[in-house]
Amino acid sequence: MPVHRSWRDSMKKILAILLAISCLAAILAGCGQIGQTGGTTAAATAAVTKAATTGPETTSSATAPEFPVTVQDASGKDVVIASVPQSIIITNIWAAEMVLEMVDASRIKGLSAWGDDPVLSATAELAGAVAERVSTQEPEKIVSLEPDLVVIDTFSDPDGSLSKTLTEAGATVLQMNSPTNFTEIKAAIATLAAAVGEFDAGQELIAAIDAKLQLVAIKVSGLADAERLKVMYYEDYYDPSGSSAGMLAAYGAGSPFAAIAEAAGLINVCNAPNYSAVSKEKVIGEWQPDLLVVPAITYGSDFTVIDDQGKTIIQAIKADELMTTLPAVQNGRVIALTEKYRGSTSQYMADAVVELAAAAYPDLFK
Repeated sequence: MPVHRSWRDSMKKILAILLAISCLAAILAGCGQIGQTGGTTAAATAAVTKAATTGPETTSSATAPEFPVTVQDASGKDVVIASVPQSIIITNIWAAEMVLEMVDASRIKGLSAWGDDPVLSATAELAGAVAERVSTQEPEKIVSLEPDLVVIDTFSDPDGSLSKTLTEAGATVLQMNSPTNFTEIKAAIATLAAAVGEFDAGQELIAAIDAKLQLVAIKVSGLADAERLKVMYYEDYYDPSGSSAGMLAAYGAGSPFAAIAEAAGLINVCNAPNYSAVSKEKVIGEWQPDLLVVPAITYGSDFTVIDDQGKTIIQAIKADELMTTLPAVQNGRVIALTEKYRGSTSQYMADAVVELAAAAYPDLFK
């Protein structure tokens, strides 16, 4: 049984408050359109129910499913989990953030070291209760921990060789795609909740996401299209002399940032292929964002992460003559979101939506 009862009790109170606020706002707004938030709580609950009842013997009530259960991996292949996993290994941060909020840490035997930094992961403190750190580059270490369930990302096992090695060693492997929007995040939570036998905990996480998204959607529902700010995530590097290396990558349609922007009631102006190089001239001459979101972090000489809340890049942008022609820079609307939310593709991505919407439309959040 999960140990995070205090978190759950607090979350239930928060959800109740958010629901009350949402209902009141909906009445005052004349029950206007909520907007796209990646699906409703009811739809997400149905997804969890479906995932939790696909096994040979399951219950239909909102309780933990009986085992064995069957879930689908990234390829659509059925993965049968014979019994409640007690020796779980998770090799990626987003799935770890989900599972750490659902199960007792004693059931998790290994995690990626990337989730240990509180700047990068909201569950770093919870991860501290797990002793071992694993890497997909060291399958022998994973096997030595004798896992009964290993959760991996398709990105880290493109040819399936890692899954094959772990399966041959006797572990049940659940390979999953990295989610990039809220529909996918909730589906991933549903799958993981079924896999670890924590149906109710999965429902709570999904309900928390929907409550945050609905609250924001109601607040921005009265905005006309012309009032919605144009935004983009601008990731650049400036050397000590102030010279810009140019934007590193595009965050266009289909990226997690695009999902954050849409749910927050903004228009993502970046229309370049995801993660392709984009010139500063295109940003200035074509996209003209009203709001510029920049990384909240920088890196030390030893590549350690430094959370400077975007101060380094914001100062460099303000000193860049070309960048000062942007509406966002001229109006002082260059911001950094909390990195552990902005960079997350778990339930915590919803917190980035709240943060971005409040920064973009402060009058609506007073």
